[in-house]
Amino acid sequence: SVSALAGALGAALGAMVANLSIGKGEYDDRYDQLCGLADRAQELKDALVRGVDADTQAFDEVIAGLRMPKDTPEEKEIRAKAIQEGYKSATRVPLSTVRQCRDALKICAEIVRMAPEEMMSDVGTGALVARAGLIGAAYNVRINLKSIDDKAFHEEMLQDLSSMVEEGESLAKEVEGVMQETLQA
Repeated sequence: SVSALAGALGAALGAMVANLSIGKGEYDDRYDQLCGLADRAQELKDALVRGVDADTQAFDEVIAGLRMPKDTPEEKEIRAKAIQEGYKSATRVPLSTVRQCRDALKICAEIVRMAPEEMMSDVGTGALVARAGLIGAAYNVRINLKSIDDKAFHEEMLQDLSSMVEEGESLAKEVEGVMQETLQA
């Protein structure tokens, strides 16, 4: 939930910078691009805010499974399956948060190349909090995977996770590089 909130803040900062750049004369040639960025960032922020509750609800499935009766072999089997399915849901939701935080980093990486200098710190901060959301959600995916027996599910989740984290880290470094250039000037 906190990771989704961090990603939402990163996307919101990207949207703010894009919106504040629209209408400035020197950005007239990028009007459509800035409008598109602002819209994408707003939609992403909204999705990540919904992800705050989705994370809690997904783990509620695990709790429900843990509370199931376990007195007979049949009950134990049904309970074990419910817990496993709950953990799968509780893994898919933060994986979605990782994807969305990566997308927030894409927005920051795009806007950092065109943002007015006085707004660069906002873009840099957006990238930092989006990266925190990305890494935090990745931690959540990994910790939940430890409770899942399905090896194929493990492999699929780890493969998706690895590529998204790698891309997100690259985008964060890209923004950081531009920030350092800007701050030295």
